[in-house]
Amino acid sequence: MFDSLIFDWSGTLCDDLTLTLQATNYVISQYGLPALNRDQFRAEFQLPYPTYYSWKTPGIPIEELEDHYRHILNSPEAAPVTVLPHAREFLDYCRACGIRCFILSSMDSIAFDRQAKELGLFDYFEGLHTGILNKEAHIHTLLAQHGLDARQTAFIGDMQHDMAAAHCAGVCAIGVLTGYNNAAQLCEAEPDIVVPHLGALQALMQRGNCHPTRDTVKLHTLSFTCRLGVPESERATPQPVQADVTFTPELSFGEMADDIAKTIDYDALSRRLIELAQVEPTVLLETLAHKLAVCCVREFGATAATVQLRKFVLPNTSAVSATAHAQR
Repeated sequence: MFDSLIFDWSGTLCDDLTLTLQATNYVISQYGLPALNRDQFRAEFQLPYPTYYSWKTPGIPIEELEDHYRHILNSPEAAPVTVLPHAREFLDYCRACGIRCFILSSMDSIAFDRQAKELGLFDYFEGLHTGILNKEAHIHTLLAQHGLDARQTAFIGDMQHDMAAAHCAGVCAIGVLTGYNNAAQLCEAEPDIVVPHLGALQALMQRGNCHPTRDTVKLHTLSFTCRLGVPESERATPQPVQADVTFTPELSFGEMADDIAKTIDYDALSRRLIELAQVEPTVLLETLAHKLAVCCVREFGATAATVQLRKFVLPNTSAVSATAHAQR
């Protein structure tokens, strides 16, 4: 169980993606750029937003862009902002458990206060850190200001920069798939835990399956060949595959006392994963990734594991990848 949770706002607790897309399309339309659809926007949007707009509309002062953006936010035609499913229930659960809750968001402070009060979420938080463009730099200030123990704290967010901030501060990085980054994008930032929504996170916490530790071991670019592919012709010949394998041992590194018997033998693990990949042909890359992640947990005692596989069969791409997660 965590003592403290830090929340991102947009895409984590509230659904403002439609509004953000609407405002962004209004901004870029002022400079003759075509409108983006939802998938295009999610694929390219990044924070901090000045970086995104300097790439999208180079040479335009950020103050001018923000004026256009606020025009939509304050318009009667602005898309509604709603509380995401399970968010309020999760905050009620945190309150009942005595978990301290904080906000760390790049959203403008005035806009956040208005939204949080209108949605009835304002009073759940002990501290508000809004208008923060560089979360990696500021999260240390948040921890120090409120006396938080990084080992007992998690940052919950929906974008890669949220995970980067968590890693930077040594807190548990929890990704939710309710916001701006899709699963593939979010997993590139290597979150400790990924959940489809906050309801799933609550279930994990109630079962005691969330561990506020980030001590992990990673096998980089484990290379092997195996029979893999949808067409039978592709499975006929072994093809090269690469794996990045990240796993969390049962004990933290400080508890191991430099004793190999208290950790996972990554040489034995790597040999077992290759053996498992080669034992029989597999149709889907996704199936093989899942099988290897489960092996780390069931056979080697990892509390959690992430396996990303890459194969090199499609023209005009450097690789095709699939990422699987498993945990106790």
